[in-house]
Amino acid sequence: MLSRIADSSYRLATNPVIARQVLPAASVALRRLAPQLASRGMHSGLMQPRRQPTPTRTARRDIQIGRDNGNLNPVLLFVPSAQEWMIERFGKYHRTAGPGLSVAIPLLEKVAYKRSLKESTLAIHPMTAITKDNVHVSLDGAVYVKCHDTYAASYEIGEPEDAIRILAQSCMRKEVGNLELDELFLEREKLNAAICSALDQATEPWGIRALRYEIADITVNHHTREAMEKQSNAERLRRAEVLESEGYRQRLINQSEGEKQQAINEASGAAEATRLRAAADAEQIRLLAEAQAAATRAHADATADGLRAVAAAAGSPGGRDAMVQQLAEKYVGELAEMAKQSKLVIVPDRPNDVSGVLATAMGVYGQAEAHMKGAAERPPPEEVVDSFANTPSS
Repeated sequence: MLSRIADSSYRLATNPVIARQVLPAASVALRRLAPQLASRGMHSGLMQPRRQPTPTRTARRDIQIGRDNGNLNPVLLFVPSAQEWMIERFGKYHRTAGPGLSVAIPLLEKVAYKRSLKESTLAIHPMTAITKDNVHVSLDGAVYVKCHDTYAASYEIGEPEDAIRILAQSCMRKEVGNLELDELFLEREKLNAAICSALDQATEPWGIRALRYEIADITVNHHTREAMEKQSNAERLRRAEVLESEGYRQRLINQSEGEKQQAINEASGAAEATRLRAAADAEQIRLLAEAQAAATRAHADATADGLRAVAAAAGSPGGRDAMVQQLAEKYVGELAEMAKQSKLVIVPDRPNDVSGVLATAMGVYGQAEAHMKGAAERPPPEEVVDSFANTPSS
């Protein structure tokens, strides 16, 4: 009987005609009576304890833990976006109200759970863990979750947020125990990924996905912090000494390379200077030789021209007498010059016999002239060979 009455009331409430005509008036009446019912602890015919008003609108849209005891049933349900409400009839799940307008029958139906489809953040309180090298550390963080199955998040787990926090702390202790203290600070991304993977596998049956996990802070005790500071200072000092030695080594290498290059440049410069000097000296010697050869050729040409002129003059009428007179004058002048220039003078046995000297000179001249005439009249070697070849044999 009660089930048929509930179904009839639900069909009347969900009838479009009744929804357009009756429900607006019922909503106005309920809004007017809400303050009085709230002051008396009565609302929609149900006894409810007085609840503190929610300070902000965003707080009503958070994921609510477990059964939402005390959710109001104003008949008309205005479900916000990105939320789904679980409607129970007679204490049993009946349907899921999506975003928009829904109707819940008073007394028979109630809003049991409100679940948000948005990504939410759960803070993980600081906890103590032991690393692989037996160092106590305190870690805190945050896990980012999102509900993708509101039914499972409502009826498969009672306290999803507490369960996720406890599971995150357990996974964090397990992963921290596999790392040393130095690796814990270096492998933070790896640690976050491992914890998030373990949480996601555990929360999948609950209809909740663990999207990310972030470690906010890692703290150690005072003695461990002092040891870490000493270690870091020693490491910085070692790096400074290594860098200083590397700089000194590089400076020596650069200095030796510079000296080597300087010696190479100096040797190359000296070799180039020697080569250029030798080339200049060779060019100077060549030019001097050419100039001397040109001077010798000019002197020879001039001498030849003079001799030819003398020969021409000697061959002319009166030329021999003129040559004899010139030789006599030259002889006398040379004797006088010898007497002026030297203390010891060697003179011919008969210095006053000029005619003898001239006769000797003329004899030499005659012999030279005869020799020259004979050389001019003698046939060339080719002609002699030809004439000998043409002579008949006896």
